[in-house]
Amino acid sequence: MLQPFRRRKALRRGISVRCQAILLEPFRQVGVRLIDLSHHGAMLECDVALVEGDELVVSFPLGLTVIDAVAEVRNVTWDLRRAGLAFTEMDWDARVALFVGLAGVPPKIPLARPAVDYASTVRQIALA
Repeated sequence: MLQPFRRRKALRRGISVRCQAILLEPFRQVGVRLIDLSHHGAMLECDVALVEGDELVVSFPLGLTVIDAVAEVRNVTWDLRRAGLAFTEMDWDARVALFVGLAGVPPKIPLARPAVDYASTVRQIALA
């Protein structure tokens, strides 16, 4: 059986929330919606083009709590309309609220077929 290739540390959840995403340099709003969310990051719909390494302050409601975090842009889609964010700084209470708020939310349905890790597949066949 072919082994799927694993890229992410955490499972992305299929949840869309309104947010405020503020670019630190220069100080301006760059987005108002998170498309999906995990414990480690999110996908942001951008109003302006971002580049990898940009730092943002992101604030969004989840349940009864407002989550505030500092995030770094890790990747940008080819059309520059979405940016993958990794949360770099977050209060302990906010991290717990995020973990609890995402519990029970189903995972995001992938748009493309998952990549196959051929090296793991060959290794598994060789050990069998």
